[in-house]
Amino acid sequence: MMADVPASPAVRRGWRGWAWGWIALGAAIAAWCGVFVMVVLMFTSMGSPGDGDNALRGVMPMLLATLSLTGTAALACVTASVLAFRLRRQPAGGGVGLALLALLLVLLVIPSLVPGNASVVGALSAPSPIWQVAGVQG
Repeated sequence: MMADVPASPAVRRGWRGWAWGWIALGAAIAAWCGVFVMVVLMFTSMGSPGDGDNALRGVMPMLLATLSLTGTAALACVTASVLAFRLRRQPAGGGVGLALLALLLVLLVIPSLVPGNASVVGALSAPSPIWQVAGVQG
């Protein structure tokens, strides 16, 4: 029978010894990829005018699944970054992960700050519709 061998320090640490900075960086990249997939799904669901919302209804389950996975990745990035700083396990990776997540948040919030009638930031909106009034030849 073999004698009991004490566990190594890496085994005794358990989850505290994980590379939390790299996990945070990977989760931030996963959040960026999730937003990219959601944009691609939205572009694929755009149909011709007058076709209704059948295309959007078709991709809605994939959109909701991608949204939930992206939110989970963002939450995992924040959690792993905090653990990276607290446990001193690759805090640079945790900081870069938080910076990437903050940049993603800024890019998603800025379009909501633009007024609804402006088509381009800083440009004046068109005062009249772009189509012609019926009966006008031009």
